Amino acid sequence: MLKSIKYVLKENFSNLFRIYSISKYELLSDMRDSRLGIFWNFANPAIQILTYYFVFGVVMDRKAVNGIPFIQWMLAGMVVWFFINPCITQGANAIFSKTSVITKMKFPVSVLPATVVLKELFNHVCILLLMIIFYCTQGVYPAVEWLGIIYYCFAISLAMITAVLNMIARDTRKLILACMRLILYLTPILWPISTLAKDGAFFTFIRFIMKVNPIYYIVCGYRDCFLYHYGFMHYWKQMLAFWGITGVLFVIGCYMMYKFKHKFIDMI
Repeated sequence: MLKSIKYVLKENFSNLFRIYSISKYELLSDMRDSRLGIFWNFANPAIQILTYYFVFGVVMDRKAVNGIPFIQWMLAGMVVWFFINPCITQGANAIFSKTSVITKMKFPVSVLPATVVLKELFNHVCILLLMIIFYCTQGVYPAVEWLGIIYYCFAISLAMITAVLNMIARDTRKLILACMRLILYLTPILWPISTLAKDGAFFTFIRFIMKVNPIYYIVCGYRDCFLYHYGFMHYWKQMLAFWGITGVLFVIGCYMMYKFKHKFIDMI
């Protein structure tokens, strides 16, 4: 187990420039496919945010959440989703999409999920800048707690697992796409978890499952940094659960990557 972790970490750290180069190429190739280029990096999220706000904020008439206007509260969660969702869905296809390279040369396969995360991190920074500008127009100004978002930018361990699973079974990515659509509505991104503040063992169990969800922890972390000005140690119990789950996922991902490193060509 330790051997697999050491193998993955060594391969990634020794290929940092390669990860950067591949991410940059992928990012530029996406922009070359359209005339407006980087404009769509901002336009697509903006359109989705306006759509969700119209449905949940206007039609369903969502009120302020803990004194925070609904549009501000929802925006902090959606920004996280726009980062995590492609990291997981595209990360699942990270290896399979590069089969033409893997079959022609000796290539460090374990770096491919990292290239997806780095590429999406650029898009994430662009959206964050727009969100900060919007918050400033709403009277929410930068504070030192905002630096906590650096801590919450993590999704690579899950991408590594799904990337290997997709090579074993092509249905994995389709299953992930379906599950991510479901998770968007099950994770309190578009509605507050206080909605389930009802008595009973069933609601208590559902709230527990949602709070253990790593995505929920990151969403709450962004809201804490931007809107409530809490540090990442404020919810230390959730932090321990998050890093425990993340650690397990990372170990499993490293093990699977190491175990199948010589078999990817046979899986194509």
